[in-house]
Amino acid sequence: MKAQWLSFRNRLGWQGMLGIALLAVAYLFYSVVLEPVEQRARWARAKADTSSRNMILKARMQDAELKSPAVMLERFYAFFATDQAVTDNLAKIYSLAEGNGLVLRHGEYKLQNEKNGRLAQYQIVLPVRGGYLQIRTFAAQVLNKIPTASLDQIRFERKRTGEQNVEAEIKFTLYMVQT
Repeated sequence: MKAQWLSFRNRLGWQGMLGIALLAVAYLFYSVVLEPVEQRARWARAKADTSSRNMILKARMQDAELKSPAVMLERFYAFFATDQAVTDNLAKIYSLAEGNGLVLRHGEYKLQNEKNGRLAQYQIVLPVRGGYLQIRTFAAQVLNKIPTASLDQIRFERKRTGEQNVEAEIKFTLYMVQT
């Protein structure tokens, strides 16, 4: 057996023996270093794919939940203040009027509840006196500061042609959730 080995080694020469040694080292490097790294990479890819699938499924489920009519309706009603916030909104309206230099006279206030709905309407009719631009600025500010308010009507009246101030009647509606 030793003679066969020597004969084989002599036929290969030092270059052949070096080639066999390099093949052995490469195989050893592959099995000790590269194969475990590849296994970890496969495991990480599989875990990432599973996580990705789970995230996609969870997102789809949340989208489906958020798009359900009941959830959408609750989100709609959550936008509105409760009827307990009416005094805060009225304080904002009076503060904005004062900030624009308007004179507010006594207003008319009327609460209308819907029989089958959850929204209530608080109608406000405000007679004001001031400049045309001041009144328009005031109405725009109310709509910006109170997003659940609507401007239903505005009527201007000037008593005399050259007069700076005008009389106006502004009708706002505040929408709120009934409690």
